[in-house]
Amino acid sequence: MPSRLIAYPPFPRRGLAGLALVLGTLAAPVWAGQPAPSGVLQLQAQASAEVVPDRSVASLAAVAQGEDLAALNAEVARRLDEALRTARATQGVQAATGGVSTQPRYRDTGGTVHQDGWTVSAVLTLRAADPKVLGALLGQLGAKLQLQSVRGEMSAAQRQHELDTLGARAIAAFRARALAAARDFGYAGYTLREVQLGELQGMEPQPRPMVFQQGMLAARAAQPALAVEPGSRELSVSVSGSVQLQH
Repeated sequence: MPSRLIAYPPFPRRGLAGLALVLGTLAAPVWAGQPAPSGVLQLQAQASAEVVPDRSVASLAAVAQGEDLAALNAEVARRLDEALRTARATQGVQAATGGVSTQPRYRDTGGTVHQDGWTVSAVLTLRAADPKVLGALLGQLGAKLQLQSVRGEMSAAQRQHELDTLGARAIAAFRARALAAARDFGYAGYTLREVQLGELQGMEPQPRPMVFQQGMLAARAAQPALAVEPGSRELSVSVSGSVQLQH
């Protein structure tokens, strides 16, 4: 049976979201129930970039240890409330509280382990676009809260921008590679058979929680502003699929 060439309509200019939907329709088998045609080439292309997250995120904890659980809960609630009011009064900072954790505290005396109190903690999460503002606030809150982690975080707008930008570059690389391969194999060009546009890869890792130990809960004076600078990370978007080479 002679081979058949399938001509696809040009892609509408509707951005990457519309393009991804159109390309996704090409995944349906063209030669259903028949042997795969000759001249089919599997390809993959990728675009990547070093990106600095546009937000800094810090997690702090109000922690109290002792034997009176009710008093510990009240102390943690008081510290958290004071820190929350301070954070919300700082321009450019978003603050949110997390859950409260209550853990038994144990002590080993002469080879015998027994419970001698409780550890109560509650988390406060701070977000800011300006790392200097966040660093100054962390120094201010350092007298009553324990710093758990500081990391960079991409906003939804930045993630979408990077997905669009890298997606467009990956698609252009895929097409250039397909055309170059077609000519290297002695063909004049190609038509798309199926293409998958991947998601944005290389997102920020989850922060590791700090393990609280005795001796870490002593009262501290307010610390100077902390140097907060989110590091860059490599993001990438890949495009994979197959093309039908044409003479």
